[in-house]
Amino acid sequence: MRKFILLIGFVGLAAALAAQTLPQVAVLDSGLLYQRAAFPSCHAATICETAEGDLLVAFFGGAYEGSKDVCIWSCRKDRKASVWSKPKQLASGRIDQHTQHPCWNPVLSRVPGKKGEIMLFYKTGIYIPEWVGHIMRSSDGGRTWSAPEELPKGLLGAIKNKPLCMGRRMISPSSDEPDWQPHFEISINRGLRWHRVEVPRDTTIVAIQPALLSLPGDTLLALMRTKNGFLAETYSLDKGRHWSPMRLTDIPNNNSGIDAMTLANGLHVMVYTPRGLTAGSEFGPRTPLVLALSTNGRRWENVLTLEDGAGEYSYPSIIQGDDGTLHIVYTYRRTHIKYVHVGITEYD
Repeated sequence: MRKFILLIGFVGLAAALAAQTLPQVAVLDSGLLYQRAAFPSCHAATICETAEGDLLVAFFGGAYEGSKDVCIWSCRKDRKASVWSKPKQLASGRIDQHTQHPCWNPVLSRVPGKKGEIMLFYKTGIYIPEWVGHIMRSSDGGRTWSAPEELPKGLLGAIKNKPLCMGRRMISPSSDEPDWQPHFEISINRGLRWHRVEVPRDTTIVAIQPALLSLPGDTLLALMRTKNGFLAETYSLDKGRHWSPMRLTDIPNNNSGIDAMTLANGLHVMVYTPRGLTAGSEFGPRTPLVLALSTNGRRWENVLTLEDGAGEYSYPSIIQGDDGTLHIVYTYRRTHIKYVHVGITEYD
């Protein structure tokens, strides 16, 4: 009965949203975070804005993805600065003097209700099935960090995309990547304790790495990367306590990570590659990379091409700054992280 009520409520909500004119967007600034670094390969960038208006980016870097020397690195751009700081190591997977595991997929998030506090989620492990989730905390806008906290078994933290906060409720989008099954991890005490909420399984849809949108009321919509050639979706009408069965959308997906969010004015933004998979292929080309807008989270319009050349442009992260502009980072050919600052006109 709950599933039926969820479905009827969500369909009715979507039908009630009238089509509106989308705003205009323009690139204000763009460029690589750095030219040279201590590592040849990097991936999986994440970005947040501090309470002071500075920008902080984290990503993993090393010899290659999965190499034991892969650590979490960060770059910072102070509010009044025109350039980014050099990459600085934030975390490693060092176990002891002789053993080090690679790090994976950092996620930065400002903590609701605590001015200046930022959380860094990341994973360590030689193989994906062995991942261990960690959290580090900063109380000074990312300038200094606590020692890593290991999450309890069964919890990995935000797996690629940032948590969504609803009052004291912090909803972290996550997934079991060996099984390609999404789930959510929820905290009501600023990330000190978490509990896990499952998404009903569908053996025909293979999905991970949810990105969360906030719809009117207590409704949430999560869009997910898949091996099915299209994004999948699941939704909740009760602040993430229960989720609908997954279903495929008509939005193409090349089996590469996306990011999406709801802006302060209710408009939805997404960064993704608008192409699917060819028959028999597990991955599609990770180009082009575009910014899309939506009034309801279901129908999207591509409004800005970030990259369209040969090579890999992937794993985007997007936030809205306190001034209303958009900040985007993504993997640039696996050798650099690129930043794009986007202005957006007023929207009602």
